[in-house]
Amino acid sequence: MFILLDIDGVLVTEPAWKKVEIAVDGFMVFNEKSARNLAEILVKSNASVILTTTHRINYQLDKWIEIFAARGITIKSISKLNNIESIALMQSRAVEIQDWVYLQGENVEYLIIDDDPSLNSLPEHIKERCVITKSTVGFDDDAKQKALQLIGEFNT
Repeated sequence: MFILLDIDGVLVTEPAWKKVEIAVDGFMVFNEKSARNLAEILVKSNASVILTTTHRINYQLDKWIEIFAARGITIKSISKLNNIESIALMQSRAVEIQDWVYLQGENVEYLIIDDDPSLNSLPEHIKERCVITKSTVGFDDDAKQKALQLIGEFNT
């Protein structure tokens, strides 16, 4: 099981006009409720995290594990959506996720947690595995319930 995870609008929920608080490790502070909800989902699903966020290019994977741990989120396994190392080389989030899904094959179990509206353009069989958050609310209780429902469907 994989969770394809965005950060802005999922775990960081400050409005664009407001300065985001930076933690002592140099990365943005997460919305506490969103972080707790993600931590719960990771425990219940035993999922590996695939970073889809544009921030993925800024740190190595061991640093990402530290960033999440400092915010109360234990990551069993983490990787990046692809090997792109520059924002200029990135395609739309929807294209990148669709490419990842097709590379994995149709039997892979995954859940996408993101606020990017471009995901609405995904093929239906991929879009139905999306939990689209509201950017200033993040991974709230409603989003968590939808994620739990989707994870439950994999286990039936």
